[in-house]
Amino acid sequence: MKKRKLIKLGGSVFEQLDPRYYEEWSEWLAAKNELIFMHGGGPALSAYCRELQIDSIFQAGVRVTTAEVLLGAERVLGGEVQSKIVYTLNQYKLPAVGITGIDGASIRGEKQPEYGAVGQVTKIEDKLFHTLMQTGFIPVVTSLITGSEGTLNCNGDTCAVALATELTVDEFELLTDVAGIKLNGLDQSEVTISDLQAGLESTEINGGMIPKAEALIEAARQGIKHVRIRFGQDVTSPGTQVKEEKNERIITNVSAS
Repeated sequence: MKKRKLIKLGGSVFEQLDPRYYEEWSEWLAAKNELIFMHGGGPALSAYCRELQIDSIFQAGVRVTTAEVLLGAERVLGGEVQSKIVYTLNQYKLPAVGITGIDGASIRGEKQPEYGAVGQVTKIEDKLFHTLMQTGFIPVVTSLITGSEGTLNCNGDTCAVALATELTVDEFELLTDVAGIKLNGLDQSEVTISDLQAGLESTEINGGMIPKAEALIEAARQGIKHVRIRFGQDVTSPGTQVKEEKNERIITNVSAS
């Protein structure tokens, strides 16, 4: 039976990606499955801001998006970063097409004023994504979305979950530059939603890992069967799988930091 997978590429992971991932994705498509990517580009956007002396401000791991930062996001995320990802995938004979939530007004959202021009997804028109996948293409999506008064910058992790939910994917992966979720000072091979919530409440999960943990929680709550975070630099790394809740809280320790 055909399966569908959404992979969220972290902002810096693509630059250090284990090339064996391309083989894994090729095998996935060869089995007549469907694939869709959503990508970030935080480090590249931060570099753009530094070059133009634009302040980068984060709240709870979310970038505050001023008009200047939004222009940078359109130029960097929807241009430079996306073009590089699409080009590389095509070089590995993975037929990729770059789009944003502006194309076809496919992803709509409402502005979150406390973060500037940051949007929360409210509606997804899935026709464009289905059309691309059904004709053999891989959508590579940037999380710039359609607002009522213009483009909005959406957190890539939360946007990825919204898209994965709308497309009823079978698998959801966060591909990042960390080995997985760390709790009690140890890398975890499996966690429950309760484990992630406890890590957030204790602030052991902090900074840029906050939206990632929240994305894993929401993906699991939305009923996606296979949810995990993986290490982009090593395809053999187990990462962290989100498992179903049990009556007892169980955490599997893999390795010390």
